[in-house]
Amino acid sequence: MRTKFLILSFFLCLVTYAQDKGYKMGLWGAYDQHPVVSMDKQTTDGFKYVESSRFISTVKNSSLSDDTKFVPQLGMSITQDSDSVYFDLNVYVNTVDASSVYIYKDSPILIKLSDGEIIRLYCNKDVKDNIGTVFSATYNIIRYSVIANYRITPKDILKFKKGITKIRLEVNAEKCDMEFKKYKNDELGQFLLSAYSLVSQTMTKQTDFEEGF
Repeated sequence: MRTKFLILSFFLCLVTYAQDKGYKMGLWGAYDQHPVVSMDKQTTDGFKYVESSRFISTVKNSSLSDDTKFVPQLGMSITQDSDSVYFDLNVYVNTVDASSVYIYKDSPILIKLSDGEIIRLYCNKDVKDNIGTVFSATYNIIRYSVIANYRITPKDILKFKKGITKIRLEVNAEKCDMEFKKYKNDELGQFLLSAYSLVSQTMTKQTDFEEGF
């Protein structure tokens, strides 16, 4: 079990590092994390979308351990259509200890702040992975993963400055808890606040399709 956990942790950090350099790598995984833009899209009909990288859970900044069945990573995104602008908390969940992973529409996520306040959000739509990807042929490990989006208001996002100490979400109809603790100068709440600012600013910098042509 210990070997599987270490291999999975290394693989996840390696894959994320290849896509996002918003952190440094150490013996215990990612540290000194800050969000970067992982997706920046727009279409000529006015649709815009910007997504940040996600905060990586490690044994140093969270309750992640050998017994953790579902591993969540949190980031932010902003969407603009012809009517409104929306913000979502993006939660990537992966597992190698289940035969599939799913999160249902309207299932909740609870976010506990350092002062005890709890923010409750709901999943925008069903997400499921029952195929998975081969993680290690040598150890016969298959990884399943999903990305669930939870609509959130700027008012609630700004509350993250208090710090986030714990989250609970429903995965495979099970309670999935993860506690977070400050590590050096990095904290989940501050990461998400920075991600909120980053995706907002990035969207304002998007230009018209024909500009500069």
